[in-house]
Amino acid sequence: MNTEALASLNDIDPNYPVPQVWDFLSRPENHLFLDYVYRDPFGCHVFPGDIEAYPLASFFADMEREISEARQIHLWAYIPTCRYRCHFCQYPTVILNPKAASSQEVFRDLVDYNIKEATMWLEKVPSLAQAEIGEFNIFGGTPSLLPEPELRRLMAFYYAHFNFSAATLRFEGEPGTLNREYIGVLKELGFSKISFGTQSFNDQIIAACGRMHTADECEETIRSAREQGIDWVSVDLIYGMLGQTVDDVKYDMEKTLELELSHVVCTKLHMEEFMKTRTGVSGERESLWQKKGLINMNSMTFPGLGKQYQMRELVERYLHNGYQEHPTMYFHQKHQAPEKWKGMITDLDKQYPEVAIGLGGSSKCTRSEAINITGYKKYKEALDENRLPIEESRGISDEAREVNAFKMALSTLIPVSEAVFRDRFNGRSYLDNPLIAHTLNKLQHKGLLKVDTQQVTLTPPGVTLVEAIINTQFTFAES
Repeated sequence: MNTEALASLNDIDPNYPVPQVWDFLSRPENHLFLDYVYRDPFGCHVFPGDIEAYPLASFFADMEREISEARQIHLWAYIPTCRYRCHFCQYPTVILNPKAASSQEVFRDLVDYNIKEATMWLEKVPSLAQAEIGEFNIFGGTPSLLPEPELRRLMAFYYAHFNFSAATLRFEGEPGTLNREYIGVLKELGFSKISFGTQSFNDQIIAACGRMHTADECEETIRSAREQGIDWVSVDLIYGMLGQTVDDVKYDMEKTLELELSHVVCTKLHMEEFMKTRTGVSGERESLWQKKGLINMNSMTFPGLGKQYQMRELVERYLHNGYQEHPTMYFHQKHQAPEKWKGMITDLDKQYPEVAIGLGGSSKCTRSEAINITGYKKYKEALDENRLPIEESRGISDEAREVNAFKMALSTLIPVSEAVFRDRFNGRSYLDNPLIAHTLNKLQHKGLLKVDTQQVTLTPPGVTLVEAIINTQFTFAES
């Protein structure tokens, strides 16, 4: 058993209860779970294709077929600009000073390239122009660095070329640039949801992770949005950061309740390279914290795994009464709707196609997936050569389609319905899939879920360990 991982699990704050998963993770027979959570890559959902070197023509044919059949799709644009790189960041990004004259050309280029890539998608997948967009997201990076004229130009293109008749629009930014004026522009352009990373409401923790904003600025962004009619404000918090204690997370939860945040995402800090097969933007480099000696940590230390689970349980305990968790670690007030785009791509009765435009984007349907180039120079070169900037494409076999659908459904924490699964897969039960049946038997024996004739339900330890279940237990080699 990994002695370092076990020592980290035993790093527990005596002022808080021992985590409920401690006993499970400390058992030698569960070492695979412990090894995974010890190097947990930021809680990413991994639903990879199992057919390598899948032809791009086949990928686009799959997308055309499924987009034409889907009730809605998720569309997002990635604007990879940042004023600085956070110490924990592994995302592909372009660092620039938004006030510098030279940066204006970069902003124009980014919008030009995004529009060119989207135009090429429309040519490759004709049904994309008519498909009903369920939610359109602009992610980053820090899209709120985009000057107003460039943002308007980008949105004019999307409105003119895609079906926004039923779309919800969501915009990601950061407190230092999501000021009152910019939020007003977003409201005018049709955005009804904003999200940003607070990471913590403790200024010392915020500074330690390299963020150049304060907790007060975060609160001001929330107030500015509400005063202008944007009530859906999703805030990202991170636990497991440098110098962070369980008490610090308790304070963050108290602030969450005090501010009556409509939505809050609580994620564990990653300290490993992102998996290249993950669904989402892949990492391109080590974080600054991983480059030893580069950042002065002022004798601060990272909380161990035991404390991280105490933090997680504290989050769940504080948010239990007023919030619903869906999917894992995404919380919404019970009278509010859950994150629309997450449900569209993970709920068993949906799992609609997703199209991502921009650096590091990940596009997928149930039959295949494609991940964009993460290096900005190579990304530009591909588009300059009139090639879509796709780095890798994978196909998904019929058996893997069922497994991926089941895993995505499991990540929502909603019981996985036998009836809905049969409806999706021509009457087949998930127990008809050898890998799913084998894995469910194993996980039920370990007490992580319960299986009956109608559904599969995670137990409380299973809810906490759902990422480890998804990413380590459904392996074809064992089936």
